[in-house]
Amino acid sequence: MTASTETSQNTAATIPGGGAGSRGGQQARHRRGLRALAVAAAVLAGLAVAVIALDLGGAVDVADLPGLSTADPTVTWAAGLLKYGYDLAMLAAVGCMIAAACFLPGRKGDRARLTGQSWRWLRVGAVASGIWAAVALVSLPVDFANSFARPLGGVTALGLWSYVGQYEQGQALGLTALLAIAAAVVAARAFTIPGAVLAAALAVAAALPPVFTGHSASNGNHQIAVDGLLIHVIAAAFWAGGLFALFIARRDPLAAARRYSAAAVFAYAAVGFSGLIVFCANVNLTDLWTSSYGRIALAKLVVLAIGGVFGWAHRRATLPRIAAGDRSVFTRLAAVELGLMAAAFGLASSLSVTPPPSEELPDPNTALLGFPTPGPLSFESIVLDWYPSVLFCTAALALVGGYVAGVVRLRRRGDSWPWYRTALWIAGWAVIVFTTSSGLSKYGMVLFSAHMVQHMALNMLAPILLVLAAPVTLALRALKPDRAGGPREWLLAAIHSRWSRFVSRPLVALFVYLTSLYLMYFTGMFEWGMREHFGHLFITMHFLAAGSLFFWVIIGPDPKPRPLSYPAKVLLYFVSIVFHAIFGLTLMMGTNLIAVDWYTQIAIPWVGDLLADQRAGGGIAWAFGEIPSLIIIVVLIAQWTRSEEREGRRIDRIAERAAASGRPEDDPHEVYNAYLDGLDQERR
Repeated sequence: MTASTETSQNTAATIPGGGAGSRGGQQARHRRGLRALAVAAAVLAGLAVAVIALDLGGAVDVADLPGLSTADPTVTWAAGLLKYGYDLAMLAAVGCMIAAACFLPGRKGDRARLTGQSWRWLRVGAVASGIWAAVALVSLPVDFANSFARPLGGVTALGLWSYVGQYEQGQALGLTALLAIAAAVVAARAFTIPGAVLAAALAVAAALPPVFTGHSASNGNHQIAVDGLLIHVIAAAFWAGGLFALFIARRDPLAAARRYSAAAVFAYAAVGFSGLIVFCANVNLTDLWTSSYGRIALAKLVVLAIGGVFGWAHRRATLPRIAAGDRSVFTRLAAVELGLMAAAFGLASSLSVTPPPSEELPDPNTALLGFPTPGPLSFESIVLDWYPSVLFCTAALALVGGYVAGVVRLRRRGDSWPWYRTALWIAGWAVIVFTTSSGLSKYGMVLFSAHMVQHMALNMLAPILLVLAAPVTLALRALKPDRAGGPREWLLAAIHSRWSRFVSRPLVALFVYLTSLYLMYFTGMFEWGMREHFGHLFITMHFLAAGSLFFWVIIGPDPKPRPLSYPAKVLLYFVSIVFHAIFGLTLMMGTNLIAVDWYTQIAIPWVGDLLADQRAGGGIAWAFGEIPSLIIIVVLIAQWTRSEEREGRRIDRIAERAAASGRPEDDPHEVYNAYLDGLDQERR
C-alpha cells in the first residue's frame, strides 16, 4: 500500500460521510435511484395501457357526420392522456399529504411538529399538487375543444372563459386547479401536523369536483353512480397514493407501514365495493362484452382484484420483513403493485373519454331527478319504493359497525356501556338511511312538504338520537392510547382545537342551526340543491351537521371545550324554538312559491296546488318540533337532576372527610352556616 493511498483512507475515515459512511450514502442513493426507476417504469406501463385502451376502445375514432363539425383525433388523444397525468398527480399529492398528516407521529420534543420523513412527504405532495393544478389548467382548453369538436387552434380566450363560467366540466376543472394550488401552498409552508392535515383536506377536496361531471353524472341514475364514484376516488387515492408515499420513503417507516396496512384493508374494500356500484350503474350486463366501455371497465376491475392479492401479500409477508430490518421484499412487491395501480389508472383515464354503450335517452324528469317520476304519494310507495343513497348507507354501515365494535371491546375488557346508547345510535342512523334512501327521498325532490319531513328528521330527530348515544365518549374509552399518537389522540386534539372551541360557542351553534331554516329557503340555495347533486349532498349534510352541533351543545353527554350551565341551555333552546316557530309560520302564510322554476319544470301531473303544498310544509315545520322539544325538555331535566345529585354527593364526601380529620372549617356546610351566622350578627 502506498503512502498516498494510506493517507487518503485515513482522511476519509475522519471526514463525516467518508469511508463506511460514504459507502452507506452511496448505497442509499443507489436505492433511491432504483425506486425512482421503478416509479418511472410504473408510470410508463400505465401510459402504455392507456394508449392501448384508447386505441382499442374507439375513443379516438372520428366519424364524419353530415352538418356537424368533425372532431380532431389529436384532441381526443390529448384529453385521455392528460386525464392519466391528472390522476397520477392527484394520487401522489393526496397520498403524500395524508401520509405526512397521519402515518407518523410528531417529533419527540414537540408532537405537533413534523418529523423529517413527514416533512419530505409534504414537500413531495406540494410539488405533485402543483403539477396536478398545471395539468388541470392545461386540460381546460383540451376538454373545451373535445366537448365542442374543435381543433386546439380554434379555442379562443373568450370561449374558454365562457366554458369555465357556464359549463360544469369547465367549472369543475377550474375549481380543482384552485384547490390544488391552495393545497400546494399550504403544504410548502407547513411544518406542523395541523398544517399537514389542512393541506390533505384541501387535496381531497380538489379531487372531488370532476366526480360530479362526466358519464356518471349524466346517466339516468346519477345519484347512485356519483355517490359510488365519490367513495371510489377518495379510497383509490388513499390506497394508491399511500403506497406511493411508503415506497419513496428514505428510511424504513415501520410504524407508517403498519398504519397504512390497517387502513388500506378498508380502503381496498371501499374501492372494490364502490367500483362495482359505478360499474353496474353505467354498464348493463348485456353490454359487458359487446361494448368497448364495458370491456375496459371489466379489465379495470380485474386489475384491482389482482392488486388486492398484492395487498394481502404485504400484510402477510412484507411487514414482518420490514420489522426485521429487510425492506427488499417490500420494495420489489410494492414496485409491481404500483405498476398494477398505474395500469388501473390508465384504464380509468381511457374510460373518461370512451363513449358508454348507447342507450335510450331518459325522459327530461329522469335526467333531472336521477330516477323515473314517482306516482301519487302513498304509504306503500314511501316504505317500499327505495332509491338508496350509497354515500349515507355506506356511512351508516361503517359507523354503526365501528360503534358496535367499540362496545364489544369495552365488554371484553370488563367495562360496561349502557344498552340504550347503542340503541339510540342505531336508531339515529336508521332515521338517516330511511330519510335519504326510502321512497321519502324521491318525494322530497318533487314535493315541498315531503322535503320538509326530510329536513326535520335530519335536522332534529336524527341528531338528537346520535348525540345522546355519546359516540365520542365511547371512542375515547374504547381506543387504545398511543404514545406515538393515534386515533384517540387525534380525537382529543380535535375536541380541544381552536375550531372546536369556536363552533361550540352557544351563539355560534345557534346561528349555524338557524341558517338551515332561513338561508336555505329564502335564498337560491334550495333550488340549487334540487338541481345539482353536489348541492343536494351539501344541504343534506348541512342539516345533519348543524343539528348535531346544536344538540351537542344543548344535551350532548360527550366532552366539549365549552361547558354550558343548565339555565343557559334551557334559554338557548327556547330561543331556537321561537325562531323555528317563526320559520314555520312564515311558510304557512307565504304567497311566493319557493324554487318555482324547479317545480314548474318537473311539472308532476298529480300535484295540484304547489303553494298549498308549500304551506303544508310550513305546517310540518311548525308542528314537527313538538316531539323533539318534549325529548329535549325531558333529557335536560334528567341531566340537571343528575348533575345536582352528583354535586350533593360531592359536598357530602367533603363534609365526611372534614369530620373525620377534625377540621370543621373544611366542611362546606359549616362554612355556609358560619356565613349565615355572620349575616345575622350584622343585622343585630
